[in-house]
Amino acid sequence: MRNHEAYKRGYILLVVLVVSAVVIAITSGFFNYYGSAVYSERHAFASARALALAEAGIDKAVYELNQDADYSGESDTVLGAGSFSVSVASIDGNTKRLTVTGFAPNSANPIATKVVKATVSINSSVVSFRYGVQVGQGGVSMSNGSRIEGNLFSNGSVTGSGTISGDVTVAVSTDPIANQQWTVQNTGFKIGDIAAHADVAQSFKPSVSASLAGISLQLKKTGSPGDITIKIVNDIGSKPGSTVLASGVIPASLITSAYGFADVTLDASPTVTSGTTYWIIAIAAVSVNDYFMWGQDSGGGYSRGVAKYSSNWNAPSPSWNNITGDLDFRMFVNGIATTLSGITVGGDAWAHTLSSCTVGGDASYQTISNCDVTGTENPGTDPATPVPLPISEAQIAEWEATAEAGGTLPGPYSYEGTRTLGPVKIDGDLTVTNGASLILTGPVWVRGNVTFSNNAVLTVSQSTGNSGAVIIADATGNTNVKGIVNLSNNVIVSGNGEENSFPMILTTNTGSNAVELSNNAVGVILYAPYGSAEISNGTHATQVTAKSLELENNAVVSYDNGLQNASFSNGPGASWAVVSGTYAITQ
Repeated sequence: MRNHEAYKRGYILLVVLVVSAVVIAITSGFFNYYGSAVYSERHAFASARALALAEAGIDKAVYELNQDADYSGESDTVLGAGSFSVSVASIDGNTKRLTVTGFAPNSANPIATKVVKATVSINSSVVSFRYGVQVGQGGVSMSNGSRIEGNLFSNGSVTGSGTISGDVTVAVSTDPIANQQWTVQNTGFKIGDIAAHADVAQSFKPSVSASLAGISLQLKKTGSPGDITIKIVNDIGSKPGSTVLASGVIPASLITSAYGFADVTLDASPTVTSGTTYWIIAIAAVSVNDYFMWGQDSGGGYSRGVAKYSSNWNAPSPSWNNITGDLDFRMFVNGIATTLSGITVGGDAWAHTLSSCTVGGDASYQTISNCDVTGTENPGTDPATPVPLPISEAQIAEWEATAEAGGTLPGPYSYEGTRTLGPVKIDGDLTVTNGASLILTGPVWVRGNVTFSNNAVLTVSQSTGNSGAVIIADATGNTNVKGIVNLSNNVIVSGNGEENSFPMILTTNTGSNAVELSNNAVGVILYAPYGSAEISNGTHATQVTAKSLELENNAVVSYDNGLQNASFSNGPGASWAVVSGTYAITQ
């Protein structure tokens, strides 16, 4: 009996010990888990704080650079419950690389450290001149030994007897009058500010059956958003459908902080049918700080369409919500068939009709006659879709606003010797002649004609670094008469010695003599989006963009590869800003 009681007590003790061990193990595990969770939560909180501090350091560095361009950084700056350090590395005169380290709670014993890097640059307007010559629906006429050393893209016919060393693309011509449009703007609708506004759409009904040639949207931006993707789609039940007829992009660089129309580069020219509804969908990445505004008429005056928004246009069953009013747009259809005729082409040629030409590379066409083609012939090829000119209305308006903010000089304005100008507005004509020199430090807006002659010199200041500068001839309200640009008699145009410091003269004149360049004037970029440019008598231009172009008497356009990504400074008043797409968390 005694042994049984002892055995029973021993068994109970063993059970108690086992249970106690289990309880202790569970309790220990719980406290270990709790401690680990607390540590993880504490570390996650510190990591978020360190990242916020690093981002604050980026903002602080941009602010300091706008106070003093020689700002070189700072060390262990205390901000709230932490600190940050900034280092600044100069890439060139207009570009710097920021590296900011955030510490939480301090740099001596940090729980978390985050490193953020970003590139900042002077707020310049970037312009991509992809071709030696780019011309609108007015086309190109060449004669008497004229040459283009580079590629040519034209939305109109190219004719004559000149030589083009590179490729030639003659797109389907565009009817200059919009088939459908609405331009009343009294408010705006945000694209990409929240997830619900990721996709914004406007419908339209063409009044003719034709090929779609172009789309333009009236836009402005806040912050530094990325490019806008455009889809042209069908209509399903009075909502955007999922059948994509054409896609395109509007580069963010064409859009400024003020409303202006920007053209879409479409990848196809689909046939649209009169009276049928189609939709323009604008798609943007979502960011509360970086988004677009689409110009809007709150009164809804456009009778052939409506506006809607969605969080995902391409969902299996997308939800579309009504917008009060209409969104501003222009829709263009194709005009007459285009021709490449009489020209000697060193590279490939692409046009609806090729005639009496010589092509050193491949030839793509609908019809051909009397052409000598060295490469492969591609009959039955559809002509290329039109390409928008590289500078938007909004960019021109921004340059003008910057110039006007720099002060106004009375016109007509002329002088002897050397002058440094920009940003500035001249209220009248600008004349530089008889060996006088003009040095540009920023945009110069001339509300009249621009004349350089008789050994005059136009150059760009060293202060612009590797950015160029622009003269804008824009007599707003009188562009059919004023804004004529004339360069003649040994005018010399040059940069400041830095790569890509190109000078440009831009005119909004709409006439047949918007730009005249003659008699050995050299080295300039000419831009006449609404009028005609004439280049003659031994003249050398760096790049020409115009509605129409005439080259004659040994005139040469010699393209510079740096023009694929040229920038034009807004002058000393321009501000430093983070370059979109360069922000990176590296630790």
